[in-house]
Amino acid sequence: MNVANGEFYVNEIFRSIQGEGNYAGVNSLFIRFQFCQLTCNWCDSKYTWYEKSGSFKQYSRDDLIHIIRQTPCHHIIFTGGEPSLYRLDWLYVEGKKMHVETNGNIIPTLPLNISLADRTHISRDAMDERIIEQYNWVVSPKLKNAYQEIDKEALSFWGSRPYAVFKFIIRSVDDLEEIAYWQKTCKIDPNKIYVGIEGISLHSQLQPELVDSIIENGYHFSPRLHIMLWGNQRGK
Repeated sequence: MNVANGEFYVNEIFRSIQGEGNYAGVNSLFIRFQFCQLTCNWCDSKYTWYEKSGSFKQYSRDDLIHIIRQTPCHHIIFTGGEPSLYRLDWLYVEGKKMHVETNGNIIPTLPLNISLADRTHISRDAMDERIIEQYNWVVSPKLKNAYQEIDKEALSFWGSRPYAVFKFIIRSVDDLEEIAYWQKTCKIDPNKIYVGIEGISLHSQLQPELVDSIIENGYHFSPRLHIMLWGNQRGK
């Protein structure tokens, strides 16, 4: 399958609250894009990239703009999968607060030409930074616990952008050392780092000793509200 510049493939669209990061709790419309260039072992949305799972639909730019304009939600969250595979700068709607949840391994201001694990080929032109700098970019680099490689150049790009915040998901206190390494290497402001705990159950999120370590390291703790309320239920 080939995805050309300006095409949009969406897995699902739903309303919920933002569960994590610097806007946790806000009433939002989620647009979940299909496809991802990573294959994280603990991914909670494998149905967006695993070749034998789920279904998805092609939308035009006008279709998505209409949906964004019509929703009563002020906050629009592009998630995935990996939304930066697409021309998100074409989906800006004045009067809405736009958010992007990205793994941070793609620089949106550069053109993209990439083949994915499922043999999908995606190409897009560079995004216009004058537009995407108006978005709240939540950059979530995948640590070694996800068995993926962080792109140093891309993460350094995000570290230099005032419109980006960072969300890391950890399994243990050892993961905090890796966060500290990337923070220093890519010059990330620690006041922009939010740390959540891996898991898909309420019990997995209730680890006060781990939260104490997050606090001691100078980072914000990000409760994963959607997991605490609904587990790993889709559309929430």
